[in-house]
Amino acid sequence: MTAVAAEREALRMARAAQDPTARAVHTRNALLGWAHQLYRAGDRMPVCGDFMGSPDASFESVPLTLEDLREAAQYLVERNLMELFHKTHWTDPGYREVHTAHRISLTRLGLDCAESGMTVSEFLYPRPASTGDTYNTTVESGAQGFQIGGRQNTMNNTWGVKPDSLLRFARDVLARLPELGLDDIAEAELVEEAAALHGEASAQQPNPTALRRAYDAVMGVLGRAPDSTASQWLREAGSVAINSALGG
Repeated sequence: MTAVAAEREALRMARAAQDPTARAVHTRNALLGWAHQLYRAGDRMPVCGDFMGSPDASFESVPLTLEDLREAAQYLVERNLMELFHKTHWTDPGYREVHTAHRISLTRLGLDCAESGMTVSEFLYPRPASTGDTYNTTVESGAQGFQIGGRQNTMNNTWGVKPDSLLRFARDVLARLPELGLDDIAEAELVEEAAALHGEASAQQPNPTALRRAYDAVMGVLGRAPDSTASQWLREAGSVAINSALGG
């Protein structure tokens, strides 16, 4: 790896490690996967805290914290993917200090999720049926081609960028716009920012800096949307998309 490539990779890792949504998504998937692996090995009620010693207890080479584990376990329990066996509720005083000592067990739904081949977010919030443009991705001789609205755009990608995930994300934002409960001004702003992101991702040679800027603008508007299934799904889908596009 060249010095420039190494520096770019270090910056990517640092940025990704500071992304709380991506970190939370990783921890949920890793905890569920770890519990499933032990389940198949015969340990159906492992100690929650033992996860911290597993190879997946880090995100972009930065170790996860006990707070990351607590939040992931709480998320999975609240969505009936996992059971946590303890005498205290997560809202009770002292819970944060003792939760790692309790045992966890996958529910039937959790097993289905782990064995589906999907991430937790994909399993809980299936991608809506596409009602807009269709994106067909092909890779030929190192160039990435996209069929958009009947037009073929070939991008000679010299940055190692994979913009197809951001193209899908921009489309999903527009498709789920009516579900977000934004006021007219914020809705118009989100349409504009999503279109800008689509334009950057469709460029002949997508620029990582421009993609990140356009993505951040979309996420900024999404952050103002009321909490809902749609807004949560889009925030998590956006985090996955940007890491897929720029993270290799």
